[in-house]
Amino acid sequence: MAYKPKPWVDKAWLAWFILQLLVIVFVDALQFYPKSLYATEGSPLHALKRLHDYYVATYNDPIVQWELPGRPWTRLFGLIEVGFQLPTAAYGVYLLSSSSSSRRSVGYADEMLFFLYALETAFTTLVCVHDVAYWDDAVYSPQQKRVFWLQLYGPWLLIPSIMAVDMFFRLQARLAAGAERKTK
Repeated sequence: MAYKPKPWVDKAWLAWFILQLLVIVFVDALQFYPKSLYATEGSPLHALKRLHDYYVATYNDPIVQWELPGRPWTRLFGLIEVGFQLPTAAYGVYLLSSSSSSRRSVGYADEMLFFLYALETAFTTLVCVHDVAYWDDAVYSPQQKRVFWLQLYGPWLLIPSIMAVDMFFRLQARLAAGAERKTK
């Protein structure tokens, strides 16, 4: 039996892409903006800097503390997020919000892009989840680590993983249909 995604699944992915877009633009990409836009009180994006500082003060998350040494991979992941995840999420919002208005439906290339996006997003989050296990026990209690695993990073690992499975089955169904047509 061929895999056929339900319309609500694409709506869920649309909601995910909107959330991802907002988080990247307003939180994660801040480190790449010119400091004059956020660093000082009264600068246009200073509220975003205050949000970042609040998160760091609340959770003491070393992964988002840009100045901390010892995690050079976090800058690389940030660049991947801005260079790949951001445009893919923007494209996903455009495509999935307009596909119901008969502009164009999700095609093979779109599913492949979303599959790669989901794998990349899940993998980079998995690295962060793994990193939590090695945080100093004197600074982070097991309960605090569980908050990172289950509340802060867990959803960002789980949801893209589910998306990867969904896109895999969509691609597999397309490949199977193509192979079936060739044998006839």
